[in-house]
Amino acid sequence: MVKTQAQQSIWPVSVFGLGFMLLIMGLSGVASIQETRRIHQQILSVEDSYRHIENLVEGIRADTSGADILRRDRLLDSSGVGEDYARQLKGLRAKTGGDLEKLRGMRPQQESKVLDRLETALRDYWDAAAAEFQESPLKNKTASVRDQFASQSKKIFAVTEELGKLNEENFEARRRELSHAVENLQNDIWETMLTALCLGAIIAGASVFRISSLEKESAEYQNATKQAEQRLRQLSQQLVSSQEQERKALSRELHDEIGQLLTALRMELGNVERSHAAAGGEADTHLDQAKKLAETTLKTTRDIAMGLRPAMLDLLGLGPALEWQTREYSRRYKTPIQLDVAGDLRDLPDPHRTYLYRIVQEGLTNCARHAHAKNIRVSLKDANGQLAVTVEDDGVGFDQHGGVSYGLGLLGITERVRELCGNIAIHSEPGKGTRLEVVLPRETT
Repeated sequence: MVKTQAQQSIWPVSVFGLGFMLLIMGLSGVASIQETRRIHQQILSVEDSYRHIENLVEGIRADTSGADILRRDRLLDSSGVGEDYARQLKGLRAKTGGDLEKLRGMRPQQESKVLDRLETALRDYWDAAAAEFQESPLKNKTASVRDQFASQSKKIFAVTEELGKLNEENFEARRRELSHAVENLQNDIWETMLTALCLGAIIAGASVFRISSLEKESAEYQNATKQAEQRLRQLSQQLVSSQEQERKALSRELHDEIGQLLTALRMELGNVERSHAAAGGEADTHLDQAKKLAETTLKTTRDIAMGLRPAMLDLLGLGPALEWQTREYSRRYKTPIQLDVAGDLRDLPDPHRTYLYRIVQEGLTNCARHAHAKNIRVSLKDANGQLAVTVEDDGVGFDQHGGVSYGLGLLGITERVRELCGNIAIHSEPGKGTRLEVVLPRETT
């Protein structure tokens, strides 16, 4: 009943709470993983964009420097052939134009003015270079031309320097944004963990409270069960004691009252027989039959009285009572019994004396009913403050794996042994007989 109540009260709440906690942790974990991937991709994208813009700016600078070198080489070339220089200049201009278009595609709209200025400076530079390359190199060897190209190159480098700074500033801004996103993600993870811990603590507290209450209820039920078991055991002991007292009283009544009456009847029949013989009459068949019937009835009454409780158990002690019991069993069932009694059994308490006698009686009864034994050995030893009784036979035995079937006799033995704080053990194997062992403390608390 307690287990059923526990299942109905604590399992649904625990399962729901744990499931909800696992759901929160799972969803937050998935969201955290996705957010981590997104931030990682953004970091990679920002780094790639920064490096790409930096490479494009450096490419424009390099192309501009290459154009200056190409112009210098053309001025120093005395051959006067300028078609190759013009072709190279055209390639450099086309390359810077492509890099500029790529920059426009990558830079934000607010930086378009810088790109416009860079485009104007590049266009002026390349137009001036193209015009110079169309003239003879000798005409362009003037200081004004060199100054013009130098100022245009500085202008391009200044704009690209500004563009590089903007790229770094943009990169730093994006990095701060991503750092802030990482901090937010960490805060979300901490909030999820704290929520899960709080929810787990609530569930654990509720479970501990419920389990403690169930343990308290279980302890109360166990105490009630122990008390009920103790009362049942007391009733059982009282029943066994009452049964023994009834047997003792009935045995005494049979032996003293009915036995004496039957003895008197037999004596009176003998007197009648002798009187009849003295008168010279012949023996009466009915009288002789009544005398035999009276003797048989007297013997049967004495056997019943001894079976209920032999008087020698109280008068002579346990040893002689066991000798009479084994002798009667051997005579009745034609089975030899070896009896070994060791120790001083004269001062045994009445419960020990009576219970040991009944234990041997029940063991022999089971041998007669089930064992089909050819030999039986009964042993009783008093040593080291303990009484050990053994009833062993060489009968058919049984398989103990299926458990021992306790009848009323074995239950009675078990109750007697438990009352005296002893131990009982049964050992048996198919075809190897059965061994009943009982150990009782001589002094019980």
